[in-house]
Amino acid sequence: MRKVDVLDFRGSYYEIGLAHGRRLHNSEHFQSMLSKIKGISILDQNTEEIKNILKYFCPQLLDELKGLQEGIKYTESDVLRLFGGYDLPLLEMGCTSFITSDYYVRNYDFSPYIYDSTFVIQRHHENNWICGNSELMLGRLDGMNHNGLTCGLHFVNNDPHKKGFIGSTIVRIILEMCKNVEEAIDLLKELPHAASYNYSLVDRNGSFAVFEASPNMTNIHREKRSLSCVNMFQTGKMETYNKTNVDSSLDRLEALSHLSKTIKPVSEVHKWFSTQTSPVFYMDYEHFFGTLHTVSYVPKTYKIILTSPGGETQEISM
Repeated sequence: MRKVDVLDFRGSYYEIGLAHGRRLHNSEHFQSMLSKIKGISILDQNTEEIKNILKYFCPQLLDELKGLQEGIKYTESDVLRLFGGYDLPLLEMGCTSFITSDYYVRNYDFSPYIYDSTFVIQRHHENNWICGNSELMLGRLDGMNHNGLTCGLHFVNNDPHKKGFIGSTIVRIILEMCKNVEEAIDLLKELPHAASYNYSLVDRNGSFAVFEASPNMTNIHREKRSLSCVNMFQTGKMETYNKTNVDSSLDRLEALSHLSKTIKPVSEVHKWFSTQTSPVFYMDYEHFFGTLHTVSYVPKTYKIILTSPGGETQEISM
């Protein structure tokens, strides 16, 4: 199993894209991952459309893509289609989170063969910093920004599926453009969603919520003490968008229910999430459902705890 590498970049969006691209230009894992993605389906998106929609919602990402293009020595069209995060093929992944007003703990479950295995810190001149677990270089599976806003994705369903952003690009845009949960909710209502996802959120003020998004409609899920988030919508308004079989999600919700009764310290919850015998830790890597990282974010102190499968833990203070 791959260890999650922590990359710490400083500079403009273009400079960070360039440095990131150069690092991965000769990476065997990166090239293998891209070949698998290209094998899923032909990437024939409209590149002008990708540029226009990124320019509208988060223009700084176009500068990062320009640097990325130079660093990995790809054509502009290939970079936009592979990493722009818009109108991409269907992918399905699993994720489990537990959120309180003080912290956010999360497991990400998928395949190690399509996984960046990098936690990226970006210290921008114009935006201080943003950090998180990378997907397709530009996107973030989960992350936190310098305002303490934390966001992560939870796949729910690809039916229906429309032209729009993939979940990891949406997380990245939220972290780039928003200061708190309420701003994130407002932007999530506006963004074009390709598929159905939960977006779990917490900020430095202690506000937390789950934004339930499908291509057709959205909803907000809140609780008073804590929230558990898995790969299904939990509100009656959105339950028709769930998959037919949600047994795994129901099992995880049941396992998480004890956490909400007596709120425990973040270190204790993180250890429970990352232990291989935990009911929220999965090892079915061959079928795209194995835990690839456990991460905890503490917005009030800007602390991150990151554990790779097998138990190696890194603590990051921003």
